[in-house]
Amino acid sequence: MAGLLPVLDPRPLQDLLEMGAEPGLVQELIGLLKEDVPPRILTLEKALGAADEALSVQEAHQLKGATANLGLQRFADLAGRIEDGAREGRWAEARELVKALPAAYEEALAALLAAFPES
Repeated sequence: MAGLLPVLDPRPLQDLLEMGAEPGLVQELIGLLKEDVPPRILTLEKALGAADEALSVQEAHQLKGATANLGLQRFADLAGRIEDGAREGRWAEARELVKALPAAYEEALAALLAAFPES
């Protein structure tokens, strides 16, 4: 598929390590991702189902920001498109997009673990 973003751009985390961050920091960030993302996806799904604009936009924005900071480009882009859909009242589109988040999360997590197995 042309134009598909990479799952992971490892540069943000590599930059942290090169600037002297403890290697365990990356594993800690991955652990936080594992704790934070699944419940946020569920909250987002419920918010979209209820057409709750404020909560939908907030959750999608948080997911986008957190994953973009880790270099998870494809997931962050998807969350951004959901955020835009909710903000603009395109509920059917946002609800359809959110169905792809769990698989995108698993793909992102696998890419992180492969790139930083024991940083």
